[in-house]
Amino acid sequence: MRRKFLSKGFSLLLVLSLVLALFSGCSSKTNENASDEKDSDKPKATADAPGWQGNKDPITFDWYVNFSWFAHKWGDDAVSKYVTDKTGVSVNFISPAGNEAEKMNTMIASGKLPDFITIGWWEDAVKKMIEGELVLPLNELADQYDPYFYKVADGTKIEWYKQEDGNTYGYPNASSSPKDFDKYKDLKPSNQTFLVRKDMYEAIGSPDMSTPEGFLKALEDAKKKFPEVNGAPLIPFGLNEFTDVGNTSLEGYLQNFLSIPMEKDGKVYDRSRILNILHG
Repeated sequence: MRRKFLSKGFSLLLVLSLVLALFSGCSSKTNENASDEKDSDKPKATADAPGWQGNKDPITFDWYVNFSWFAHKWGDDAVSKYVTDKTGVSVNFISPAGNEAEKMNTMIASGKLPDFITIGWWEDAVKKMIEGELVLPLNELADQYDPYFYKVADGTKIEWYKQEDGNTYGYPNASSSPKDFDKYKDLKPSNQTFLVRKDMYEAIGSPDMSTPEGFLKALEDAKKKFPEVNGAPLIPFGLNEFTDVGNTSLEGYLQNFLSIPMEKDGKVYDRSRILNILHG
């Protein structure tokens, strides 16, 4: 694979993690009594401390991530190892090999879902799972098992994702509330960024790339100094994939970087269409 000097880093605008059924009913009254006795021996969760501190027994959860590009394995990095050592929790990550929507629809139709699901908030599957009563409300789980959740979660975000039934089924993994902007003065919430390889950038003298001329010269210098990387020609500048509807790097993202507004005089307009007209 050709290596890139500049690559367009991206993440989804907002990803909604839905906590699914963690506790299933027992098959018999005997099992229920045994389970109740076992639970009664454990300290009751309170709002003063995280619930996991009361039970660090080893456990593995299935966590489905609805993006085919996701290939992370638990235990491959320092963070996941730290979590397991500290809490006893391990995660079996699952991701679709092909079409995400087809995989989600198949799981929903079966009525069998993994313990956790990460999925885009805009996906139709979110509504299907909630209306089909296939997922449990975060607020009810917190009330019963870990009220400390309300101390670490942002109440504004919980309220934003509250459904008509008064429950919240998911929590965003990337979002910023007004509270965040007040608390973190240097908060940079955008997930649309251009990334530069540090080693190459420093090797060409850490040039000023804030102007068109400086930007282009840096690409030229990188190409001259590193004509090949790992046996493949260097591509000095990388973008998102071109599709039948365009390229997000050169359209939506670029317009955001240039601060081209989505509305004028209080009215929304198609800024992409205007841009295409200007460029003929």
